[in-house]
Amino acid sequence: MTSAALKLLACALMVVDHLGSIFFPHEPVMRAIGRLAYPMFAYLIAEGYSHSKDKTSYLGRLFLFSMVSQPFYMFAFKYPVVHFNVFFTLAAGLYAIYAYEKKKSFLSVFLAGASCEFVSASYGMPGVFMIFAMHYFMRNHKKMFLWVLITAILCTLRGIISRYFQDPGFQFTLDWILPHARVSLMEPLAALSVPIISMYNGKLGPKLKYFFYAFYPGHLAILGAIRWYLGR
Repeated sequence: MTSAALKLLACALMVVDHLGSIFFPHEPVMRAIGRLAYPMFAYLIAEGYSHSKDKTSYLGRLFLFSMVSQPFYMFAFKYPVVHFNVFFTLAAGLYAIYAYEKKKSFLSVFLAGASCEFVSASYGMPGVFMIFAMHYFMRNHKKMFLWVLITAILCTLRGIISRYFQDPGFQFTLDWILPHARVSLMEPLAALSVPIISMYNGKLGPKLKYFFYAFYPGHLAILGAIRWYLGR
């Protein structure tokens, strides 16, 4: 599987996840399928770092498109407060790799993750840790599987804690967990993406350098427009 094929698959899985989130929130299957998308993007960021000749420009592009995508993200998901999109998390993860390679300090990784928590970015600190784990264990798929599973469990805990603060009538019971934390409890399914990632053959495939940059805000704009048209 080439890098381009992996990217297209990740995009398709992301669309399935977003369709489930926006239009079928009570159907768990689409959200479960979507759990496989983020680890693939995390891996592609780590792989992109290893091949990029100008890492600061790469980092700058990710942060720029996180800003470009933000209005479309808010439009599609109708978030009542600022909640930063996944491009910010991907950029923070890339920065974590860059800073670690410069300073050999895990503190940089932690601070990059903390920045995602500060702006409530998608996947937050565990998302940054997952990107860094993809870089650190790039050629060891067994350890990669373990660390994707660990960071996915951290995403689960993050989701439950977040819902604790968002729900003023919170009571930690099974009746609360099933309807409120169902997606968070699916996060460990992300580890199933590693066998797919292991099929990557190290080849680029068709050049899709700017495909995801355009695809991400573009598909959000379309989903948001459909949501608006349907009055949801």
